[in-house]
Amino acid sequence: MTFRILSLDGGGIRGIVAAKMLAAIEKEINQPLNKYFNLIAGTSTGSILAAAIAIGRSSEEIVELYKEKSSVIFPYQTRFSLQRIPLLFQYGLSAPKFSNTGLIQVLKDVFKDTNLFDIVLPSLLIIAYDTIERKAIIFKNWRNDKEYQNVPLWEVCLCSASAPTYFPAHKLQKIVRGTIKDAGREFLILDEKASSLENLYQNHFVQVTDAAENTETRNIIKYVGASRQAWIDSPWEKIPDKNFTYSIKTIYSAIDGGVAANNPSTCAVAEALRFGYKPEEISVLSIGTGERTRVIPYEKAEHWGLIEWAQPIIGVLFDGSSDIYEYITDQIMGNRLLRLQFKLDRQLTNKRLSDDIDDISQENIDNLMEAADTYINQPTTQKALREFLLKSQ
Repeated sequence: MTFRILSLDGGGIRGIVAAKMLAAIEKEINQPLNKYFNLIAGTSTGSILAAAIAIGRSSEEIVELYKEKSSVIFPYQTRFSLQRIPLLFQYGLSAPKFSNTGLIQVLKDVFKDTNLFDIVLPSLLIIAYDTIERKAIIFKNWRNDKEYQNVPLWEVCLCSASAPTYFPAHKLQKIVRGTIKDAGREFLILDEKASSLENLYQNHFVQVTDAAENTETRNIIKYVGASRQAWIDSPWEKIPDKNFTYSIKTIYSAIDGGVAANNPSTCAVAEALRFGYKPEEISVLSIGTGERTRVIPYEKAEHWGLIEWAQPIIGVLFDGSSDIYEYITDQIMGNRLLRLQFKLDRQLTNKRLSDDIDDISQENIDNLMEAADTYINQPTTQKALREFLLKSQ
């Protein structure tokens, strides 16, 4: 039987495009999406879609969520809104456009007290990015290695959806675990699971545990990243050896996963291959949120600096990420990949489609939904979808 992957791009309010297409697909397969797909992957707004589907929400419910709650997440349109003044006091002139209060409220309302590891099936993969160690955070409901513990599902989505310049980064507790490579009375040398960044763990507590579960805890006063050597504030009662394990409590500084993989399809395929499936045993349905068509002319790009690029660069990064991962997935999967994506222009409905992730005007939401319906019901799209579903049996 085919291992079925559903991959969902980021795109803010444009997630309603993916939700509308999913509603049509759900009717076509005549069963809940979380029963049909084996692995669901999402980034940013796609993480919210993926998590909601994983807990059994229907696509129509998710469409209503976008329609009803978008104004809570994006409560105003301009950065000069009086509602933004508290943010300016808190963060200064470089404050993000929005507080994450509304986003947190909506996510908590949707996911309640469900934790990531509470979801057994389907497999769920969500991507965020850590600004401290400068690498992707890959949340998986099957990887119970306690690195990020059993995180609330709303918090996983918050990490993935905290778009730079729009929302503040989110601090998430993290526990680094590994084994001791060497030690002395007042130092430890840690294994490769520890970071190589200089002084990253300074003023953090390290706990070492022997085979008999005896523990000692010390404060790290200096950390040499190149050698992964941690100097402690007082000598060990028993010098740890290679049979000891260690744990260090630290944090992620999580931002939108779109800076790493706005299209998470390749990450999902990599996991399926790791599970032991061959490419010909895998199918991937990859759904975008609309392809930006707004031009940044050379005359602007040539001389734009920090201020001008501050917000447009996010869209550029996300677009580039999506395109690269679509290319990689296509090279691996060939005709076992179906990518559903359309341009945000007037070709489908002759109506304006904004590429802004926070344009929650009623006109734009209505136009996005109409374009998604038109696209998914085109004969060419329907033919491609039915052929794909047939191959995925």
